[in-house]
Amino acid sequence: MSPIDTQPTQLQRIRLNPFERVVALTAGASLIGAVGGGYLGGQLAGRQYLAERAHRLPKTADGWFFYQKWKNYRVTYGGFKGAVRYASRIGGCVLAFATIEAMVDRAVGEAQALSSAIAGVTTALGVSLLVKLPRSSAKRAGLAGLAVGLTNGLIQDGLRCAQQPTPPSYISWLSKQTSQRSKTEM
Repeated sequence: MSPIDTQPTQLQRIRLNPFERVVALTAGASLIGAVGGGYLGGQLAGRQYLAERAHRLPKTADGWFFYQKWKNYRVTYGGFKGAVRYASRIGGCVLAFATIEAMVDRAVGEAQALSSAIAGVTTALGVSLLVKLPRSSAKRAGLAGLAVGLTNGLIQDGLRCAQQPTPPSYISWLSKQTSQRSKTEM
């Protein structure tokens, strides 16, 4: 058995070990980025080709044939460039998020929503530093990362509670606190 197969179930999310989850999420995000980037890159290249040649459009059938032929080449090349660009950007962001989430899960000892929130904030602020956003935009990006990470973590914890008999430790702690309050109020 490899060390990946011996991961404790407390570190699993969506029934995947951390390594499997990081690979699956990164591959899925890269694929989505490639599809969207290919579409946007192809559209941009087609518009750019038209803008560059609008002053001398062809006048014959043969001219239109070669115009469309070269436009299709440029659109395909632009789509390929856009696909690579977006796949690497989105895949890199998701890779960073999933890796930080797995590292925090391992440090805490179990998968919980707090790990996802920390990963969301860290990834958002890291990307903000990388693209040199102004401080106000970085603050908004950090808040958006917190919201997305926390929502992601709470959904995963809800699924874990429904699938496994042992909920995350903070849910057990909250249920103990509420039961102690109800006993003292009586």
